Amino acid sequence: MIFENSNNLPSYLNEDFFKAALEVGLRDSCVDIKKIEFGEPSGGGENYCSKIYRAKALYRCSKRQLDEELALIVKSIDITPATQFLEDLAVYLREKIFYFEVLDKLEMLMGQGTKFGAKCFYTTGEPMQTIVFDDLTQYGYRLASRQKGLDEEHCVVILRKLAKFHASSMVLLEKNPSLKEHFKAGMLDETYVRSSERFTDYMSLHVRTLADMVATWKGYEEISKKLHNYCDNITENLVKSGRPRPGEITVLNHGDLWVNNFMYKYKADNCNTPEDAVFVDFQNSFFGSPGCDINFFLNSSVQLPVLKYRREFLIETYYETFHEALREMNYERIPSLKEIQDEITSRELYGFFSLYSFLPMVALSKEDSADISLEALADKEFARKKVKVMFSSNPRTMETIKYALKRLDKLGIFDEEP
Repeated sequence: MIFENSNNLPSYLNEDFFKAALEVGLRDSCVDIKKIEFGEPSGGGENYCSKIYRAKALYRCSKRQLDEELALIVKSIDITPATQFLEDLAVYLREKIFYFEVLDKLEMLMGQGTKFGAKCFYTTGEPMQTIVFDDLTQYGYRLASRQKGLDEEHCVVILRKLAKFHASSMVLLEKNPSLKEHFKAGMLDETYVRSSERFTDYMSLHVRTLADMVATWKGYEEISKKLHNYCDNITENLVKSGRPRPGEITVLNHGDLWVNNFMYKYKADNCNTPEDAVFVDFQNSFFGSPGCDINFFLNSSVQLPVLKYRREFLIETYYETFHEALREMNYERIPSLKEIQDEITSRELYGFFSLYSFLPMVALSKEDSADISLEALADKEFARKKVKVMFSSNPRTMETIKYALKRLDKLGIFDEEP
């Protein structure tokens, strides 16, 4: 057994771990591990809530008796005071249930070889919460640039895939209503928001920092006051943003739909033209309005010209695929375009949450994001300085916020009572 590039890796990533992962994932009672080669682990700046390890396994399974190679992603969450909220939100359990009880069903319902996510090989809670996935890069999938944001082509591909994901989840929920119990709330779970002073303090830091900056912009003085007022009622506003609404259209939201949480596959004859996309990281998935995912995506991941001039086109593109997918699955009550548009409008406050809390972090330069981790952000002075950098690091952030705040103010979302 040979381990390569294994320096500074946790001791539990050993032969027994990978043997168990492959035997479970490949459904083979006896896998012989020949070699494990590790890539560079990633964490701060790209994966804020977990440690990601890349490993390439050379192995032989009893079924074929051939040496084979497989690239794997190992995602671990160490529960510390800084990451306790992940335990409070039950993100590991939710993601585990999604991969083992939901993903395959959604893909089968959609048919046509649809792939929504990577194959999950193995999960374990010891010595820490860990999930092992197929590494999608070995099949040609790769991340887009979080700093640049997505152009229209990339937006169309992901929104079409999101539409299929949402549509198939509606059909699955109709067949299995009890499934909703496992995915009641995402990152804005009301119980968590009301009980976590640390979370609300960090959200307040973002909004106060933004409000103070906005106060220096000509023509934004009143908006700055409204942002301070929003922050004065931050807990109630966050609860309102995430709370289910009576009679809303209900789909399974990805729940964390920003650039690093989906990967693209590109055309063989044009490495810049995307033809498919798959999602990663389902730990915040929840049943709720499709307006949550759509607004979160639009406010965190889209290039400004696309957001300004192609917003309605993108929504109509989503709806076209959503309608067609539901029709193909013989769903009886297909929502109209107007109903979907109303869902999106009703969840603009959720989009605002994405705008001030995620866009600044998403668009950070690699240099400015290298030292970010949940543990580092637990230091209030570090967090205060870093949040200021977040808003100024990338011109795209300020330009998008300037446009979005005027638009949201015109819609009146800052004037609503929490």
